[in-house]
Amino acid sequence: MHISRRDLLKASATVLAAPGLAGRAVAQLQQALAGKSHPPVIWLQGQSCSGCSTSLLNSVYYATADDLLQNVIDLEYHPTLSAAAGELTVSAAEKRRGLGGYILVIEGAIPTGAAGKFCTVWEGKTMQQALVDFAPAARFILAVGTCAAFGGLVSANTNPTAAKSVSGILGDDARIINIPGCPSHPDWIVGTIAHLLKHKQAPPLDANRRPMVFFENRIHDYCERRCKNGDECMAGSLGSDGCLVNLGCRGESTYADCYLRKWNTGQPGRFGVNWCIGSGSPCLGCVNPGFPGMSSFFDSGK
Repeated sequence: MHISRRDLLKASATVLAAPGLAGRAVAQLQQALAGKSHPPVIWLQGQSCSGCSTSLLNSVYYATADDLLQNVIDLEYHPTLSAAAGELTVSAAEKRRGLGGYILVIEGAIPTGAAGKFCTVWEGKTMQQALVDFAPAARFILAVGTCAAFGGLVSANTNPTAAKSVSGILGDDARIINIPGCPSHPDWIVGTIAHLLKHKQAPPLDANRRPMVFFENRIHDYCERRCKNGDECMAGSLGSDGCLVNLGCRGESTYADCYLRKWNTGQPGRFGVNWCIGSGSPCLGCVNPGFPGMSSFFDSGK
């Protein structure tokens, strides 16, 4: 299956319209991008589980991963998806850094403890230094996944590696677009890239620098388990019917379109088949700055 940049943008307009984008914005997004050049992308992985890269490989709604990587963008560097390896990929990344104008994607948090030596992108280059080096020449900086966007799991107390988010390193940089999630949904990633291709600027962002088209609506307001008759529909235990708020669901404080988009899309143009709440689990709020909200992951014994 071959998909052009024009087709990608048309598909993106369809899905963006569903959550309620204004008609004018949808019409603008439907206008195909005439240029033939593919935007260069450098994808750096920091302190993460690689879940967001895996999620991207499951992209179907807008474009499959091979279509995206071969026909839409020019992936100059990715530690696991690049066709080459070793010095070839490193030199390609460094060459592109010198040319500038690329989209810089950061996956995972950035450890700053031990002078950043907890995580290296290649020999002699810590993730912390790589972000500092590659950020200045980037046109846009996408913090993909909650670890990159907000620190996520790896920065939870007691945070022995002193892990930080992209903004924690770069500060209030207007080029940063946060696409959180644990992992981030492939549609959120590809849809954001589609917007950048069309408009050459970031989409409207919320206070946490997340694309509002994906993170504007509160999950609780659209949840299929939402109470409509007071407390009578509250679930008494996991596995039972009813609203899960009393069982730890964070849907009341979480803004994302999971209720609509869901996961495991089967074919282009179709939303997924299920989501956390649909499968009986409370919403964990994985797109929130405070996720996971735990006090500690280990006991030092002191």
